[in-house]
Amino acid sequence: MVDKDIHILPDDFHLGNEGVIIHFYSNDKSSEKNKVIFAKNMFCLLEQGVKEVQTATEHEIVTNQEILMLTSGSVLMTERMAENSQYKAILIFFDNKILLDFCTQKKLFQDQNVESCSIFKIFKDDFLKNFSHSLKLLHKENNTEMNDLKVQEILSYISSKHPEVFQKFVKQALTNTKNVKLKQIVELNSHKGLTIEEFAFLCNMSISTFKRHFAEIYNMSPQKYFTNLKMEQAKSLLYLYKRPSEIYLELGYENLSAFSNEFKKYSGLSPKQFQSKNGLLAKTFELSE
Repeated sequence: MVDKDIHILPDDFHLGNEGVIIHFYSNDKSSEKNKVIFAKNMFCLLEQGVKEVQTATEHEIVTNQEILMLTSGSVLMTERMAENSQYKAILIFFDNKILLDFCTQKKLFQDQNVESCSIFKIFKDDFLKNFSHSLKLLHKENNTEMNDLKVQEILSYISSKHPEVFQKFVKQALTNTKNVKLKQIVELNSHKGLTIEEFAFLCNMSISTFKRHFAEIYNMSPQKYFTNLKMEQAKSLLYLYKRPSEIYLELGYENLSAFSNEFKKYSGLSPKQFQSKNGLLAKTFELSE
């Protein structure tokens, strides 16, 4: 069930599901730390007011003299109106296919050595001010082909004028995509006994790449993560009065000794000690008679 206080953009604007969506947004009330999930990448051309953005790792304040660039993901977003005025911005949403097609066409290959970050902003120079004006002139057209061309235009300009920022933006956008896919695959198959090699194959990654992205998401190695899952499953089975000798194969261990040693490392107790401490051991033997 989705939290009603969470805004999913651009979906909540009900503007369709095109690869590119341009939305003229305005608000006559300030807002504080809205929970926003961006389903697409976004450029925000702020016209009136101030925007404050908080991700898991960064915090930025953006004025109408700057353009905000965000990749898909979750942020806390505050909007403050200009004095005696509205909050206004032109929002450009585009998916990673648009970004990848552009990079391929322009032969802009990703630099793996570029540092990643989650919030990007650039100064709104004369070209970008005129670009905003051109979008306003086309506002009533709502032409999909024209929207695609305008995104190509701003991507071309930023990649040429601000190549370092653009490289970081592309890296973050593509990393987010890989991590979302990896997380979905891991959580759908976490109890199916797959090996690290098999998970890497399903994610279309080498083993080393899979391990690196896995650590970025879960802050631990795949081996430790799956061992923790097994141990929590073991606890649940022991709570159901099952004997250790009945469950070690189910958990993927070759013998009882290997399972017992791993469980003791994790919990500080052997499986029998764990059941005894929790008043389960006597009941286990009672049920087996």
